[in-house]
Amino acid sequence: MTHWGVLVISWAYLLGLLATGITDVRVSGVSVVGCAILLLGIFSGCVVPRFWRLGPTARQWWIAGLIALVGASYCIGRSPHPAPNDVSRFVSRQEQWVLGQVIDMPQTTRQQKERFFLQAQSIRGVGEQSFSEIPRSVSGKLYVTATPSEKREPLYPGQFVELKGEIYALDDGRDADKSSFGDYLAKQRCFAGFRTHWVEVSPNQTPPRWAPWRLRQRIVNAQGHWLKESDETETAGRLMSAMTLGRRAVDLPYEIRDSFIQAGLAHTLAASGFHVSLILGLVLGALRSRRPQTQAIAGFISLAIYVGLTGLQPSVVRAAVMGAGALTGLALQRKVKPLGCLLVAVNLILLCNPQWIWDVGFQLSAMATLGLILTVPKLMEWLDWLPVNVATVLAVPMAAYFWTIPLQLYYFEVLPSYSILLNMIATPLVVLISMGGFVSAIAAIIWPVGGSAIAANLYYPIHLLIWLVEKFNQLPGNSVAFEGFTAAHVVASYGVYAAICIWLWRRQKVDSAIDLAQISR
Repeated sequence: MTHWGVLVISWAYLLGLLATGITDVRVSGVSVVGCAILLLGIFSGCVVPRFWRLGPTARQWWIAGLIALVGASYCIGRSPHPAPNDVSRFVSRQEQWVLGQVIDMPQTTRQQKERFFLQAQSIRGVGEQSFSEIPRSVSGKLYVTATPSEKREPLYPGQFVELKGEIYALDDGRDADKSSFGDYLAKQRCFAGFRTHWVEVSPNQTPPRWAPWRLRQRIVNAQGHWLKESDETETAGRLMSAMTLGRRAVDLPYEIRDSFIQAGLAHTLAASGFHVSLILGLVLGALRSRRPQTQAIAGFISLAIYVGLTGLQPSVVRAAVMGAGALTGLALQRKVKPLGCLLVAVNLILLCNPQWIWDVGFQLSAMATLGLILTVPKLMEWLDWLPVNVATVLAVPMAAYFWTIPLQLYYFEVLPSYSILLNMIATPLVVLISMGGFVSAIAAIIWPVGGSAIAANLYYPIHLLIWLVEKFNQLPGNSVAFEGFTAAHVVASYGVYAAICIWLWRRQKVDSAIDLAQISR
């Protein structure tokens, strides 16, 4: 099989998944848009090989079209739908009691309320004729917003609670050009919300001694113990924990979260490839005198622990799979091609859960990584007149920034103006805080006081980073708003990017051939 044939077949599955964004219509379980791609593959197999003799063969084009059809049908088939007894079927303006199990740690909303997911088990009415007082068995998840109460202990995952309130339908965004919050929740198999003002905890429940959420809380509490700015606020400690575990695992205040997003440093708060690379760098650096197999085993263990602490976030899983591929190459003492590793990792993950292709964090992480692989070497060539460290600090944020611009414009409709400059200045601080956070987290799991002591040494770097973000956000023209940027613009933008990369690749081959000819003379 030719090199180009492997690439075309690998990309065909991703194309089939992405094509479901055009339409999710199926006929007898077969995707309509997938059939269109299959016809395109058949046509390409009959025409393209005549003009591109070194490219994919006709059979490879046909296989690619068939794989795209299977991928599109599979993605639509895995689309979440409410079950017949899903709790969303009981939407009503009347008050109801819902019994269920807390799924995740509650976090604070912008309205200073608690929010969490609840796995519903039963529902009953509250003295209304239209609802029976006898509990009815239900299934499905609820997005719960609750009024905080100082009279009860904080909720935790796995806890059984009974809530009194109102079930409401979520906006599915079908009349809008872009996904709504309801679409985001639907992808997590949640089809209704619940407003509650009364939370009754089931008695005789004790939290488990060991659980991922307990370890996360242990780390967050230890890192914030001596980093508190005052008795009321824990911004510095929670920021450090978010830069270590990702903001989804930490109840980070919206003010600091919004300021980092506005400044173009949102990636520092999202557990992704940056964090995985730092962890592997720490582990492999500490074991550099050991055998490669020992280093790989330690790397695998550290990846498993980190994924368990952060949760199965798509961007973390993608980075961990790529890291596992690199560790496998280290153990076998073989060179791993980064582009092939990325492609294999993305395909493996989307085989397990094709709906993750619509996760914003996964898309940004994958495109940023692709940009680093394809663009950083070329940028380093153009910046060879600078010291290597300075050129690297420039090239990495530039590549990640340019390759995520279309997605940023599509999802956020705003572009940070000083993102590259701020990333250049802040990268040493981010690396220092993140690495210190990892060391502090490991120490906190074993001995919380030791973790707090290590975190306390990063007080000034953290506050310097916060100050930098605030100052850059105050600069004139710190962000440029773009409205009306559609999915078609995203596709066209990445088409231009691909064309530029292919042109540069062909030019490099031509230049190499000319240099070789000159040397042979």
